[in-house]
Amino acid sequence: MNLWEESFSSSIENKMKVYADKMKLWEESISSSLDKVVEQKKKTETFVESHLQDQTRFKESFLETIDNFKLQSENKTEMYERKMNTLLDSFSSKIQELSEAERKIENTMQASLHQEQNRFNASFDKIVELSNRFNTSLQEIALKEKKDKQIRPAFFSTLSKSVALSNSNKVLIFEGVKVNRGGGYDPSTGIFTAKRDGLYHFSCVIYGDSGKDVGYQLNKNDSLYVKGYSNNGPHDASSISVLVELKKGDRVYIKHRHSGQTEAVIGNDHSSFAGYFLQD
Repeated sequence: MNLWEESFSSSIENKMKVYADKMKLWEESISSSLDKVVEQKKKTETFVESHLQDQTRFKESFLETIDNFKLQSENKTEMYERKMNTLLDSFSSKIQELSEAERKIENTMQASLHQEQNRFNASFDKIVELSNRFNTSLQEIALKEKKDKQIRPAFFSTLSKSVALSNSNKVLIFEGVKVNRGGGYDPSTGIFTAKRDGLYHFSCVIYGDSGKDVGYQLNKNDSLYVKGYSNNGPHDASSISVLVELKKGDRVYIKHRHSGQTEAVIGNDHSSFAGYFLQD
């Protein structure tokens, strides 16, 4: 109950109390003096008429107040309803925005996850491929080492054409390959490369042209291993025969060793270079 209703109720109670007091006075007046009845009746009629008028005015005022209250209530209800609808519309819009943002985030996360999955799969496939290649390489290396150990390198090659030696660093190239097991000898360079560790035997025959001297040597890698010499006798030949301990990758070859002199070596398969593996 608001202040207006409390005031209204208090006013009604006060008026009713006043009316009760007056009625009591009337009763006392009637009992004390019958002569005043007519006058009192008139007064009463006047009062009643006045009261009825007051009551009518009060009723009209009350009804007007009720109507105003209803109107205000309706206006406020309508206002509150508009505000509530506005709030609901705003809330609905925010929910839609949030849902859209969540959908975008979910799509972005799914796309990112898909990309990461693809990158991972690609990386994993590459790792598997590299692993397979590595395993294949290991198998090939193991097989090659096994084959190298099974192969007993051996070669024999002759000098097809006569050559003139004028440089002390010139390697004699015996290009007429007859035997080359294991492929250790290279006829394009005249160098034998060991395919496996072990003890090897090498031999060389040099046939000097027109009885002239020929100085030569057998090298292991870049170092002198043994010297050879063909003297100036007519159709004189010289030979060397050696044992050499080699590691895989070591090189053996024949080279000229007289600097500042031109010396000739007869070819036509008269001069030769040979070597073979003996044991581990």
